[in-house]
Amino acid sequence: MKKFPFKRGDVYVVDFPLPDALGKTITKFMVNLQEGSIIDYTSTMVGQIITTLKSPDPLKLYPTDVLLSPEESKTKYGAKVLCNQIHTIDKKQILDIKYHFSLPTMREIDKKLLLGIGLIKIEDFIKK
Repeated sequence: MKKFPFKRGDVYVVDFPLPDALGKTITKFMVNLQEGSIIDYTSTMVGQIITTLKSPDPLKLYPTDVLLSPEESKTKYGAKVLCNQIHTIDKKQILDIKYHFSLPTMREIDKKLLLGIGLIKIEDFIKK
């Protein structure tokens, strides 16, 4: 098993377990949400899945999604972080580290995460 440094905002390639197909995985990108001893001394990582856009027309965006530019996501058309879904994976499922998100992107992820897990309501999130 490879050893990786674990820094909040790092993006990893992971073997992501399919929730509806026991024992099967797909290769996905995942952003790490943890840092420090909380992750250094455990065998798991908590993160959010990143979905690559397949065309210049964005997929349907939800209020909990963070849209990433092609430059930041290192993809042709961009990607989005699904902030309404938090996943815990075994560190053994991490295949590689790819890049690190900027501080403004992580701040946007933090805001959308609060909304995505229900700590704030959509009505409180949208500026009036």
